[in-house]
Amino acid sequence: MIKWIKQNRGEFLLISFILLLAAFFRFYKIDQYMTFLGDEGRDAIIVKSLLVDHDLPFIGPPTSVGNLYLGPLYYYMMVVSMAVFWLNPVAASGMVALIGVAAVGLIYYLAREWFGKYPALISSFLYAVSPVNINYSRFSWNPNPTPFFSLLAILGFYKAHKSRDFRWLILSGGVLAGALQMHYLALILVPVAGVLWLMELLSKTSKRFFLTGTVGAVLAFILLMFPLVLFDFRHNFLNYRGAQEMFFGKGEAVSFNLITRIGEIINIFNEKLIGRYIGGANWLVTLLVSMLIVLTLLISLKIKMAGKTLAWHYKVLSVWLILGLIGLSFYKNEIYDHYLGFLNPAPYLLIGGLLGYLKGKWQIIAGGVFVIVLGFVNFQKSPLLLPPNNQLGKTQEVARFIIDQSDNQPFNFALLAKSNYDSAYQYYLDLYGHKPKVVPVEITDQLFVVCEDEECIPINSPKYEISAYGWAKVEWIKEIDGIKVFKLIPNPSGK
Repeated sequence: MIKWIKQNRGEFLLISFILLLAAFFRFYKIDQYMTFLGDEGRDAIIVKSLLVDHDLPFIGPPTSVGNLYLGPLYYYMMVVSMAVFWLNPVAASGMVALIGVAAVGLIYYLAREWFGKYPALISSFLYAVSPVNINYSRFSWNPNPTPFFSLLAILGFYKAHKSRDFRWLILSGGVLAGALQMHYLALILVPVAGVLWLMELLSKTSKRFFLTGTVGAVLAFILLMFPLVLFDFRHNFLNYRGAQEMFFGKGEAVSFNLITRIGEIINIFNEKLIGRYIGGANWLVTLLVSMLIVLTLLISLKIKMAGKTLAWHYKVLSVWLILGLIGLSFYKNEIYDHYLGFLNPAPYLLIGGLLGYLKGKWQIIAGGVFVIVLGFVNFQKSPLLLPPNNQLGKTQEVARFIIDQSDNQPFNFALLAKSNYDSAYQYYLDLYGHKPKVVPVEITDQLFVVCEDEECIPINSPKYEISAYGWAKVEWIKEIDGIKVFKLIPNPSGK
């Protein structure tokens, strides 16, 4: 490594700068910018239960479709960081940020191996400054590490192909299970992996440990998915039935009619993938980048049809992108940015692939244009230009205020919010040693209601924690950093 640095000092300085830039965008004031709402509070509560009460979860977060749950791997990942920085949710966000920087490094490594140092620097720089990639690397949420797992899966196949030692497939099998436990749409990576495996099976080159690597990959996949499988066996196949409903039920979220979904492929590729991740939501820049990536695929197709040898990595990127887009097009519901996590590294590597087809000054000029134009539109959308949301700090401040106002007496708690639920507040109230009592089993002399909406009327609210409390009246209302806090007390007469 030291020898390589001495021989490539300029390149080492540039990739170091890119990685430091990626780290800056992801770690800068992370405690103030990170999202900390209901989902993040729920995850923190589960990790606290694991660390303090040794309650090992065998199931992960629920998905947005039906009774379908992810595996618990993300919780196990959170445990490491929150054990080192004891029960601090910022540590989990820091872990995600570190994984985001590592993804930039993997983009560089693969592009360097496949297309050369200059395309690798361009691809990794663009990935490092992408506003969407930055945003999803700045807080703890299970979908956020998906790009990293996807890149590791491709890395395993590449190492197997290059070394002809197919024990590397074990890495791909394990991280595929990891990706699937980050987000259910990463299931699309399974057919991608199947095609790549078939390519190696049909190749005429040597295949050392091919059977060992294949079996090992399957076993690694099963091993990492085992907690979820065990949960299903113990709970009447809850996930299996949820998946069956998702694919074949009355309200199925998937349509396998490719003809009717062709328009979606174009929309997902141009607007969702290129427009959001690379084009800075600028329609002209997005269109041009989309055309250039399609051009890269067409050049590869032309080489293949001409009977010439097409480099393995161009085949891989084509399979990854095309099957990924087809798989996403089958999904009938709205596709959000994080749904594309398993696919979003592919176009960055294809930009490197396009530069790889160019030579000499044309490669340098094209790379410079990419950096200037895409860097400009992406910096304009940088999340650092927005003021911090300070959700974590507000949650902590409200929790401390409620504890102070409770006079160290038991209390009940409720949250009124259109787009949030109470787990974040519950986490800190419990962490500070004042876990709220649960209605209707333990009704106390005081109910604190936090309101995050512009208007809240807690009296006669249908919210269960309020209605189950019984007849009450407002004793006072106070505001903490834009959040209203109501104190309700029993009012048996109803007057």
